[in-house]
Amino acid sequence: MEGNIRQVLDTRGALRCVRFESGNVGVVTTRGKTKLVVGPFQQLSFADNRFLRVFSQTSCKRNETNSLGLSRAGNEDGEANGREFFIDMKNGELYAHMPEFIRFGDFEITSIGGYLCTRTQKLYEVKAIPAEAWHGKQGLHLALPYRGEPEDSIRKKMIWTPQQYVVCLLNGDDSGVYWRMRVFEDHSLLVMDDDGNYYHAKKSARSRKAVKKHLGQAKNEADWAVIAHGVREIEEQVAASLKRKAAKARREAEKERKQQMAMLVASVPFAIGNKWGLRHKGRMVVPPIYRRVESPIGHYCAVETYPGIWGVMAVDGKMEIEPRYEDVMIHTDGTVDLTVRPGKVITRKLP
Repeated sequence: MEGNIRQVLDTRGALRCVRFESGNVGVVTTRGKTKLVVGPFQQLSFADNRFLRVFSQTSCKRNETNSLGLSRAGNEDGEANGREFFIDMKNGELYAHMPEFIRFGDFEITSIGGYLCTRTQKLYEVKAIPAEAWHGKQGLHLALPYRGEPEDSIRKKMIWTPQQYVVCLLNGDDSGVYWRMRVFEDHSLLVMDDDGNYYHAKKSARSRKAVKKHLGQAKNEADWAVIAHGVREIEEQVAASLKRKAAKARREAEKERKQQMAMLVASVPFAIGNKWGLRHKGRMVVPPIYRRVESPIGHYCAVETYPGIWGVMAVDGKMEIEPRYEDVMIHTDGTVDLTVRPGKVITRKLP
């Protein structure tokens, strides 16, 4: 506890930069609850994007720490620029200069001195350019490159060795980064933390944030077998879910198409030059690309592509029966007679 507040240095929203009676500067709420104690510095103020600007009477060395354990200040010479440095309030990391802020959907990272840095509680930084980070589909994760090989202790916990080492941020999870071990067909993930805990991460339909299911911790072969079994179950569940979604999408598309064709039954053939198409209430439905288009019978009409070569087209332009017949005759009961050659006629049911 720092005790009483001696001076208010800056305000922003419900937060105050203050100097305590002890001489340390820090951040408190309007109700006086201490959020952050920075140290005995000369000045403290709010900067953009939840950063603090700190001014010190003496240069801040790279390896120096204060009450927060800050140690990421410094340029190549090890000193902050002009005794001014910046603190990320989200994780307490210290910067010699104000970094550039980069957004990928719901994710925000910083770029400074050729490094990309996360704003997570456990910092991850990598020498890379912003273009080397890529946004996962559905916004579940942000993938970041990993340079070199993981430590042996981490690599031994990996059940499968990935072709490319990738770490990732999960949407709504500010604790740190995870090793991306697998991307499933539905774009959910198998991830691992540094302690060998495996999780299935997917996006919540309600919050749009990542939700994790713990699959186990990789300590030995028995643990690996349990986790591998869980992964196989996830693969089966994902495949079944995608199959259901595809079937539902087909049903909805068919329903929408039937509604559209019901409105187009009054379409009429029209010609431009010697080519025929369909139009409905003055609007072109099928462009004039056929040699002949007959008037619709129900939802379908006969079309001729080449002399004596006929097929069946729906009124929305979809070719239901490819043109390769000498003649077609559509009936009101939804069937069609197809003349293969003189004397050979086959009857088919239209969709």
